[in-house]
Amino acid sequence: MTSDLDSEKWVPLVEFSVQKGISLSTLRRYIKSNKIPWKLLEGRYLVMDDGTFTAPRTHELRSPANPPIESAPAEQEIRVRELQTALNAAHEEIAELKTLLAFYEEKWAQLSKK
Repeated sequence: MTSDLDSEKWVPLVEFSVQKGISLSTLRRYIKSNKIPWKLLEGRYLVMDDGTFTAPRTHELRSPANPPIESAPAEQEIRVRELQTALNAAHEEIAELKTLLAFYEEKWAQLSKK
């Protein structure tokens, strides 16, 4: 017989981040403020993936099937700022992933020397 705790799916931060499309820094803020269930196991943070979490969207991109309507210059400036913000967030996430990759490569090198 399995308990409810056994059926819970706990996943590492990176995996959750990729699956849900949320940056690691935002995920860490959610953990710090207890917005999502988490636990620390053997020095690793894990978050519960029960399928109910959806990342809040700060912007929506238009699909080719739904092209933008001609808008006023002020609206276009707002859209440009939104896209720049999204681009900056993507750059931040890429930098975090590069840091994480370097960390794992260093650990791998250390383990392979043993």
